[in-house]
Amino acid sequence: MDLKNINIKHTLSFCMLALGMASCVDYLEPYPNGNRTTEDIWKYQDMVQGLVGQCYDNMPRNYNDNEGVFLDGASDDAVITSTTNTMVRLATGSLPTSQDPFRTYWDRDYRSIYLVNLFLKDRKGYNTRFLVNAHLDSLVKNRLQGEAFALRAWFQWDLLQKFGGRGMDGQLLGFPIVLDPVDIKKEINLKRNTYDECVRQIIADCDSAFKYLPLAHRDYLVPNVNDRAYAGGRYWGRFDGITTRALKALVYQTWASPRFNPDNQVARWDSAAKNAALPAPMRRTPAKNAKMAMDFK
Repeated sequence: MDLKNINIKHTLSFCMLALGMASCVDYLEPYPNGNRTTEDIWKYQDMVQGLVGQCYDNMPRNYNDNEGVFLDGASDDAVITSTTNTMVRLATGSLPTSQDPFRTYWDRDYRSIYLVNLFLKDRKGYNTRFLVNAHLDSLVKNRLQGEAFALRAWFQWDLLQKFGGRGMDGQLLGFPIVLDPVDIKKEINLKRNTYDECVRQIIADCDSAFKYLPLAHRDYLVPNVNDRAYAGGRYWGRFDGITTRALKALVYQTWASPRFNPDNQVARWDSAAKNAALPAPMRRTPAKNAKMAMDFK
């Protein structure tokens, strides 16, 4: 009898162990290390927001030395005494490509454009559900959609300022326009678009951004106090309608300048004045619009 009881106990123990192993199908799976693929992003709303948020981290925050490369040292405006300085070597034609200080701008801008292109592609970012409340969810998705367009315009404008100019044949060239999330790990060779094409693309993105963004991130423009958790002054420093108008005015004014408007087309100057305008009822005469955008409180 004792032997029989022992066998029964062993059998029951084995069955319980088998059931335990069967109920934990992932028992021997490797512990997750936090890695995510591109497709995983759309399962987590905070990661979708991060596509836009990370671009702000990529923006420069200093104003005194052109992001650390001292471009005046490559001109007659300043003299750098060190013969090994990057700008001195650039000006004298002895700078190797391995020390190119402008490569960081190119990489940074296109990394950011890749992120917002992911967000904008097929409206995946806009169609993400961020909050349960439909009204508050619309506030978040409209702001993020507008910021994505505005950020792409800003990084494109940064590329145009730093790399736009005349090519070897004298044609005014800009940068390769990329509107899809190109795999940045692959070697790609895209043709530069013309300067005019780049201007039109930046303007189009500014206009798209303006459709989704509030005029400004100010609490007094958000009458419903409950909405201020997802709108208003807490988003100060992010793109809003005023900043997209200011960016658009800068692009038009540069496009109209003698350097990029050798034929002095008057229509470009008219566009520079008109497109610095604020939306009604804040609109004034075109000559005052650029200053109003800068002075807006």
